[in-house]
Amino acid sequence: MIEQQAKRRGKAHLITLAAFLCFGLMSPMCKWTMAGGCISGVSMAAFRLCGASLLFWLASACVPQQKIARKDWLPLVLMSLCGMGINQFCYVIGVQYTSPTNACVLTTSTPVFTYALAAVFLHAGVSMRKVVGLGIAATGALVLILGSGMQGGLSGNPVGDGICLCSQLAASCYFVFFSGIIRKYHPFILMRWLFLVSAILTAPLWGMEVAHMEWAQWGTAELLGTLYVVVFGSFISYLLMIIGQRHLEGSTVAAYNYIQPIIAAAVGISMGLDAMNWQKIVAVLCIAIGVRAITTATSAPRDPREAK
Repeated sequence: MIEQQAKRRGKAHLITLAAFLCFGLMSPMCKWTMAGGCISGVSMAAFRLCGASLLFWLASACVPQQKIARKDWLPLVLMSLCGMGINQFCYVIGVQYTSPTNACVLTTSTPVFTYALAAVFLHAGVSMRKVVGLGIAATGALVLILGSGMQGGLSGNPVGDGICLCSQLAASCYFVFFSGIIRKYHPFILMRWLFLVSAILTAPLWGMEVAHMEWAQWGTAELLGTLYVVVFGSFISYLLMIIGQRHLEGSTVAAYNYIQPIIAAAVGISMGLDAMNWQKIVAVLCIAIGVRAITTATSAPRDPREAK
């Protein structure tokens, strides 16, 4: 029995690692795909929302069906805007302007925003350790953004960094205010509706641009990059995350989050899309220390990665 549990946990670790490899590769793949100018951040976000919606609808046919209760539709619409619409639009558009490493570093700030929102709106427990952790993580984000403004170029862009931070704030709203809905429905059922609703609600932003896209100019980079973002960066990564979380603690899953900037930096630099500097290293360390302090403190709010 113990040996079987150990094997399951070992497989869960490998599956979770694969999920975060997919997450980590997404920002350099987005940057590479948009570098040719044929696809903008808005169009890429649209492909991600629509493509993932289609894949989750197909996958949801393999699980027990659930009907969304009438009283849950308004929260679900708001969830789709926060967790999928605003979050994914801002992230992809932010990647268009900043470096892949900066975008990945800033994704690790989600637990910080989650704690801050829970403390303010849900009156979650506040402790000196959490406050200090929040301050350290915020310092890391500022170092990264200010460093981008001073150096520019491949080092990043403060506007893009700010847009990526907005995406994480939206994701935190998703986890803090809608946890009841998250736990109520099967992940596939929930994801299919969230992606579909967000695709419909954001259609006025991307509809005309996608309709007038010059598809004939697409090359191998645009095709392969878009397929990666939709299939691996969205669908497969979420699917692997769900499987891994069944056998691992939330804190363990969250620890894998910090391989994302390493992967993004290594791939981005090798592709000529990124450059490493001391500000990025300091930012990663500060945010990691701050998040660790917040998520390991007593009565810390639910870690965002637990719900994915």
